[in-house]
Amino acid sequence: MKGKTINYLKALSACVLLGSISACGDSDLEELQAAEFSDAVAGLDLSDLAEAQPELIDLSEFRLVFEDNFNGASIDDAKWATTLWQPGTVLLDQQQHYVDAQNSDENFASPFSFDDGVLTISATRTPEGEQSAAFEQPWLSGMLTTREDFNFTYGYVEARISVEEGVGLWPSVWMLGSEFDGLQPQIYIMEHDGSKPDVVAHNYIFTDSQGDVRSPGQQSVAVSGFTSGFNTVGLSWNADELMFFVNGQPTYRVIGDSVPSEDMYLILNLAMGGIWVGDTDQSTPDPAELKIDYVRVYQLR
Repeated sequence: MKGKTINYLKALSACVLLGSISACGDSDLEELQAAEFSDAVAGLDLSDLAEAQPELIDLSEFRLVFEDNFNGASIDDAKWATTLWQPGTVLLDQQQHYVDAQNSDENFASPFSFDDGVLTISATRTPEGEQSAAFEQPWLSGMLTTREDFNFTYGYVEARISVEEGVGLWPSVWMLGSEFDGLQPQIYIMEHDGSKPDVVAHNYIFTDSQGDVRSPGQQSVAVSGFTSGFNTVGLSWNADELMFFVNGQPTYRVIGDSVPSEDMYLILNLAMGGIWVGDTDQSTPDPAELKIDYVRVYQLR
C-alpha cells in the first residue's frame, strides 16, 4: 500500500509488540526506510511499556452479539453480503474476481460450499473464454462482509478457520471502518501468505488528521502447523487497545490515541496474488480453499 512515511515517534507511542518491545516492527508502507526508523528510536527508553503480559479473554464478561456457525446450506443473507467493491475493482494487484453469489452473477458457479457446519470459500482458475466476464482476472474467488447488516464498536471477535499452503494465497479475516472520514481504520485480525505456512500476520492501518496513511507495522507471528488444520484468530478491541490472538494466546498489541472508536464491519476473503504475497504460479493449488467453522462477536455485558 502506498502512503507517506510514518512519523515514527507517533507510531512508537501507538504500539507494543508482545514478547519484543524494544522497538516497533517495520511498517508495511512502501516509503518506510530502515535508516529513518533507526534514527527515530535511537536513545528512546521504552522500558515503561514492559508491563506484565495481558490476561486471556474471559468470555464470561461478554455477551454474544453476532454468530454464524454455517450450519445451513447457503449464505445467510441477513448476516452477510458476497460483494463489497464495484465489479472490476482490482486491489493491491490481486488476481481474483470475487463472484457475487447473491446477486445473479450467473457467469460463474458459487465459490461457497457447505459441509457439516463448515463454509469453504474456493478459488479456481477462470475458465478459458470467460476472462472477459471476470474482468480479465485469472482467478475466481469469494468474500463475505457484514457491511450492510452488522457494524459495531468495541468487543471481542473470533473466527475458527483453516488455511492452506500455496504460492500466491492471501486469505484474510479483517475489519473496515463504516465511515469514509475520520481514521478510516483497517484491522487485519489475520492475513496469511500461503508461501509461509507457519506464519500469521496482524496489522492495523489508519489515516491521521493530515490525511496521511499510518501503521504501527505488520506483525508476523510464528504458529507451527498453521496450515495443518483449524485455528482460532481473535481481536479484543476497546477504547485503549487492540489485542490480537491466535489460538487463545495474545500475539500483538496496539495502544494509543489512534485506536479506533467508530463502527466497523467484518470481511472474510480469499485473495489470490497481490503486492504482499506475489503472483500465483503453476504450483498454486486449484482449487485453493479457505475454510470457516464459525465467526463470533462478543461485547461486554
